Amino acid sequence: MTGAGGPGAVAISDRAFTKIATEVAAEDDRIAERPRVEASVSGGVAAVRYRLSIRYPAPVRQVTAEVRHHVRQRVRELTGIDVESVDIDVVGLVPTEEAP
Repeated sequence: MTGAGGPGAVAISDRAFTKIATEVAAEDDRIAERPRVEASVSGGVAAVRYRLSIRYPAPVRQVTAEVRHHVRQRVRELTGIDVESVDIDVVGLVPTEEAP
């Protein structure tokens, strides 16, 4: 379980944290499929690794930078946990007309 300690603190399981991180990345409509996510949390900070497929012709560098920023902000907002590391592996480009 993770989360800041102290009275009234809420603990978040690693599994729940990973699900939250998955949903946050999936909020970007330029992501073509459900992201695969690995996350680890220790002492109130997290590291997240994504494997993403991006809708082509979206600019990969811009999409990954914006996803990193969004994940850091939104996950902190939802969980109170700082995401110090967001690694992204782009594993596919899916033409917009073929994206699910």
